[in-house]
Amino acid sequence: MAPTGRGLDQYSILAKVERHGEPSVQQLAALLVMDRSTLGHLLRPLERRGLLTVRPSTSDGRKRVLALTSEGSALLGSARPLWRSAEEGFEASSGQDEAAGLKNLMRQVTTTDLPGTAR
Repeated sequence: MAPTGRGLDQYSILAKVERHGEPSVQQLAALLVMDRSTLGHLLRPLERRGLLTVRPSTSDGRKRVLALTSEGSALLGSARPLWRSAEEGFEASSGQDEAAGLKNLMRQVTTTDLPGTAR
C-alpha cells in the first residue's frame, strides 16, 4: 500500500465503506472488529485528506454515516491491484489451500460471539 500513501488499516476502512454503501461509524466498527474510538482516530486523517465524508444520518441525527468521495474511490482503485498482488504473493508462498484455510479461520475468529462479549 506504500505507493498510495495509505496504510493497510486505511485501505480496509475505504474498502468496507465502498462495499457497504454508507455505513454508520458503529456499523463500520463492527465490520472491522474494532471499537468506535479506535475507528474514530483512523477516520480523521481520511476525512482531512478528502477520501471520505462523515456526516449525521438523515434518519437519526445522533448517528454519523460515512461515504467515499471521488478521491477515495480513485485511491481505492489504485490500491486494489496492490492488494491483489500481495494476496497472490501470499498464496504463492503459502499455498492456495493454506491461504484459504487462514482466511476461513480469520472469518470464524471475527464472527464468533464469545461469552461475555457484546457486539
